[in-house]
Amino acid sequence: MKKFGFTLLLLLTSNIYSETINGYTLPPEPDPKINNATLLGIDSNNNGVRDDVERWIYKTYKDKHPIYIDIAMQAGRAYKLVLETPERAKEIYNEVDKAAYCEGYYKYEAKYFNEPTLVHEDIDDRYFRHKIYFNTKERMDAYKQYDSLLSGDSYTLPDSKNMKAMCDFNTNKYEK
Repeated sequence: MKKFGFTLLLLLTSNIYSETINGYTLPPEPDPKINNATLLGIDSNNNGVRDDVERWIYKTYKDKHPIYIDIAMQAGRAYKLVLETPERAKEIYNEVDKAAYCEGYYKYEAKYFNEPTLVHEDIDDRYFRHKIYFNTKERMDAYKQYDSLLSGDSYTLPDSKNMKAMCDFNTNKYEK
């Protein structure tokens, strides 16, 4: 029995990181039944983004500027907050919206600050939210709860010069 357990562990660990894109080793493709059995799903590398979402991001944006992956991963980490605590919508919405502001800076505002426009198509869009991240009824229900709790209030957009600071990754690497 001990040998079987060791062999199974060896099989599992040898396949954990088998695919690499642009030098980044992806987590394994999770079993959809197990992954979708809970709101948070499987995050085998503990980076705050579900493995199925992380794999989709890296495969979708592998031929785009690397900032696409950084922004999409930021959105994935933020949406985890929605699944964990949708009832705290008014407390967490600023954190959830930061990826969209970061994207907006590099899509629309950077040129006004003599920086490159690095984003040319939507990243954190309806498709990403509804088909990729909130991809089960339970996940979508949590998102709808979050979204409805924000209804009726007014929210202020950050100044365009402050949108860049909303990126949760080192943007200096893209300013060369």
